[in-house]
Amino acid sequence: MRIGIDASRAFEVERTGTETYSYQMIRHILQLPEAGKHEWYLYVKSQAPSTNNQIIFNNQAPNTKFIQIPLPFLWTQTGLAARTWIDKLDCLWVPAHTLPLLRKPDLKTLVTVHGIEYEWLPAYESRLQRWYLPWSTIYAVKTATKVIAVSDFTKGQLVERLGADPARIQVVHEGVSFQALNPKHQYSIFNKFKIIPEKYLLFIGTVQPRKNLARLIEAFSRIRDHRGLRLVIAGKLGWQYEAVLAAPEKFGVKNRVVFTGYITDEEKEVLLRNALVYVQPSITEGFGLPVLEAFAAGVPVISSNGGALKEILNFSGFLFDPFETEGIKKSLELVLGNKKIRRELVDRGRERLKDFSWVQAARQTLKLFETL
Repeated sequence: MRIGIDASRAFEVERTGTETYSYQMIRHILQLPEAGKHEWYLYVKSQAPSTNNQIIFNNQAPNTKFIQIPLPFLWTQTGLAARTWIDKLDCLWVPAHTLPLLRKPDLKTLVTVHGIEYEWLPAYESRLQRWYLPWSTIYAVKTATKVIAVSDFTKGQLVERLGADPARIQVVHEGVSFQALNPKHQYSIFNKFKIIPEKYLLFIGTVQPRKNLARLIEAFSRIRDHRGLRLVIAGKLGWQYEAVLAAPEKFGVKNRVVFTGYITDEEKEVLLRNALVYVQPSITEGFGLPVLEAFAAGVPVISSNGGALKEILNFSGFLFDPFETEGIKKSLELVLGNKKIRRELVDRGRERLKDFSWVQAARQTLKLFETL
């Protein structure tokens, strides 16, 4: 088969959730021995992948081609659409929501949907997302040959809110991948962010309203018995972040909250492995990849029960209602004050991690390609 993949997100310099998903899935699919019998076309934007990435991907599957589509606007609807004819594709996979409206008539299509929060939390999304995602996601879900949902929760939302056919949706959970640490760099990272190992709580993600960070900061400010702790919020600024940046001063913890901005993969791993507790306060998540990364790092997880988080944690983390500030505070105090609970959460997280694998996800996805 000639299989095309929208790889535009996979090679972003500053990868977040969907970009990480794209990169890891493409890489692990091409590592599979059975991938060698297909031709692979990886479509990227004007910024070509690094030489190292090209070598890695080409070595994994010899029939792999990188094709640049240097268009600043309407990349999917013009450039990617045209390549379905030019390259005579049999199948096209888009790892994030949006299919070309015009495409080769007999083309089989697969699209991954990570969440449809814009449907029921529109005020928490950016203006562009409120305009673009509703029609593009509905179109993709209604017309794709098959749809991948990253969680049972997301599949349920697609069926309930968009009227999608459940028979055409397959749940494929994400995985987790950590690099080997270089101990030499750990202390420079601690110094950079002015933190002490195991003396901070950690959140990782884009600073935006749906992440519920202002409420987390307020709950953190109410904790009385752990004054030496800091709260590290690691991730780039997204949209409507002003209230979050103002919250530490508002709640009297300006000197105890650290905003790191975007972090590299190495910085992320160091921060995770040395955190006392990882906190995921989101109103909702379509999956919640940082939770798995915290499990892999051996860190206890405290999380909201919003969206797919309850499904992903499955009794391996301490859950709270994301709308109850006092409940968040009590959850933090209970876990912070009890070493036995923290050890138990770490053990549960490691056990739960066995259910998630990029290799398993890649194998499921390749099988979908072959059965479209």
